[in-house]
Amino acid sequence: MNRTVLTLLVVALSFLLGMAALTLWQNHRQEQTVQEEATILLERVRNVMKLVTVEGDVSEIFNSTSSRNVTLYLPLPSQFSFEKQATVEVRGTVLVGYDLEQLDISLDPDARVMTIRNLPDPEILAIDHEMTYRNLNESWFNTFTAEDYSRLNRRAKERLRDEALSSDLLQRAREQGNSVLEGITYLAESAGYEVVVEQSAGRIAPDGLDE
Repeated sequence: MNRTVLTLLVVALSFLLGMAALTLWQNHRQEQTVQEEATILLERVRNVMKLVTVEGDVSEIFNSTSSRNVTLYLPLPSQFSFEKQATVEVRGTVLVGYDLEQLDISLDPDARVMTIRNLPDPEILAIDHEMTYRNLNESWFNTFTAEDYSRLNRRAKERLRDEALSSDLLQRAREQGNSVLEGITYLAESAGYEVVVEQSAGRIAPDGLDE
């Protein structure tokens, strides 16, 4: 067998092996399908009475760094610190208003009196947020786990709550709630009722309402 024939055989064999490898690789890619399974658990259904008076959009970027000390024997014991760092952008909508579950409104038709008791203070009712991981740096012996992502999610929600509490959202919610109460009072007085608000300790009554 001369050199030319041998070269052709080598080229043909290489081509066939390359085609076989390409076919196997394509088949492997086609077999990698994404499957998602969802399990929805409806644990409890209950009636709620909540009045949202203010909503605010809050965003923040924060860094989280944690380190882990590992002892390596090289062959003498030496301690090394491995860090992981996450930069997270969190955006959310904070709903502020009143939980009216304990609110008590009673009518006395004979005395033409409406009494409002247990008037609540404004509070944060819900936080709807989403996160974007801007940067994730991990190292040997200290990588991100599912627990880390859950912790970052909880921390992001806590930071939005803290930001909302330090803003004027609660005060604005109180002002809006007082406006709603004044509207109820106006309708009741138009119907010939006197409105009496029994205040909780430490709460300031809306202007124009009896205590």
